[in-house]
Amino acid sequence: MLQLRTLAGVVAGALLCLVPANSLAQSTGTDPILTERIDHFVRQSQANGVVPGAIGVWIDGEPVYQGFFGEADRRTGRGFGAETLFDIGSLTKQFTAAGILVLADRGQLALQDRLVDHFGDVPADKAGITIDQLLSHSSGLSDDTGGFEGHDADPFVSEADFMAALFASPLTSPPGTRHEYTNAGYSVLASIIERVSGQDYEAFLREALFEPAGMEQTGYRLMDWREDQAARGYDYRQPDPARADTGWFFLERWREEAVTWHLRGNGGLHSTMADLERWHRALQDDRLLSPDSRARFEAPHIPSGFDAGPSFTHYGYGWAVGTSPDGTPVLSHNGGNSIFFASIHRYPEEDILVLHLTNEASREIERMGYAIRHMLFDEAYEPSPIAPYAIRLVEDFTEHYPPVAVDRLPALLEMSGTGPIEEAWILNRLGFRLLEEERTDWAIALMQWNTRLFPGDGNLQDSLAEAYARSGRQTLAIRHYRLSLEMDPGEGNCHWCDHARREITRLEGE
Repeated sequence: MLQLRTLAGVVAGALLCLVPANSLAQSTGTDPILTERIDHFVRQSQANGVVPGAIGVWIDGEPVYQGFFGEADRRTGRGFGAETLFDIGSLTKQFTAAGILVLADRGQLALQDRLVDHFGDVPADKAGITIDQLLSHSSGLSDDTGGFEGHDADPFVSEADFMAALFASPLTSPPGTRHEYTNAGYSVLASIIERVSGQDYEAFLREALFEPAGMEQTGYRLMDWREDQAARGYDYRQPDPARADTGWFFLERWREEAVTWHLRGNGGLHSTMADLERWHRALQDDRLLSPDSRARFEAPHIPSGFDAGPSFTHYGYGWAVGTSPDGTPVLSHNGGNSIFFASIHRYPEEDILVLHLTNEASREIERMGYAIRHMLFDEAYEPSPIAPYAIRLVEDFTEHYPPVAVDRLPALLEMSGTGPIEEAWILNRLGFRLLEEERTDWAIALMQWNTRLFPGDGNLQDSLAEAYARSGRQTLAIRHYRLSLEMDPGEGNCHWCDHARREITRLEGE
């Protein structure tokens, strides 16, 4: 294991501070090797055009590394800091689980309580589901059976409507028999917290957890957030900067309305790197839970397929639970909403904390916290930097090469490690942006490539036809409009068909 014994003894040394453009990295430790290895990995990734965000590592309560890379608000150039507010997604679940355990410590509920003990009119197949099973995702409730229809961004869903749909939906397995990660189960736990405590879910967390831990900027609606503190979200796949900026969607929304039950308790809390470090510190210092409840909170409860790495074989209460290379427990969870992403990694016995928060999430960038965690235990491990975003690489390519070079793009993406284009709309959106810039030949080249990548997508044929029409190539435009109509998926799902028919009529009339 890498220098953890020596780090514990030397972490009170001089400040190391490196300040390049748009980033800050610092350490209070005198072990420059670990700090430099982490910093090298993060800066290489940033050089590839990705936005690492905020990254922190603490050992024995002392910061070994803190780095802030990228911008919280691109309109003003404002960077990140320890007090920048991020959406932390499913990290919310550990707070819900801890809230339940506080109520257990107070004697207000028991972990073997059943749904029928807290709700009326529970169907027979769900009446015996226990709080323990909800906490460990072994209730048999599922997000995929109808009870969790919709999305957290949909209009407000009331508790009554949410529970009615969930209780009417079929179970996917008998309660207690297997792990199936479910957001719906944690929303049920939030409802139990409200029923037992007599408080709003967020108000109870603030009283029972956040205030005792000194966490003043964690919550949905109750923290006093400012626009110059919160990170705006950015969709890295969007080539148009205006479209990429998703703003403070939930924060602004919750100024006006209650948190929907599709999200309450399972995701969407906002927090800061500083508050999450305070959370870890309060847990380590046993300021929130009784020893018995803390042991339950951090214990493995059921075998799982939770995707947090091969060493994570179980799920606990709001945590994936695994084993470090030294054989000690490690607790981990991540959360995101396709824009924001957060990961937390705790080693209670070593008192290690690794945090990563970003406002421009991609599948590749999401591994940064896990890679840094690995570096702590393996001196020889040097993770590959995060590969450039495919859309940025393609966009840059169009600036430097002619459209006839489009066939070189697949090899370029593979060589750079970015992988394939993930979704059909990404190149389509870039193609339309190039049309607006009157770079029509490149727009057509990308749209042609896109139809080869996603050959059954009629919308892409409709887009290519529009590009041909704008370039004055009516015959090709009509041909591809007709081809788009042949790809009508039926059942009223052809959102491009009316456009294609109108354009065919117009072009043939001309």
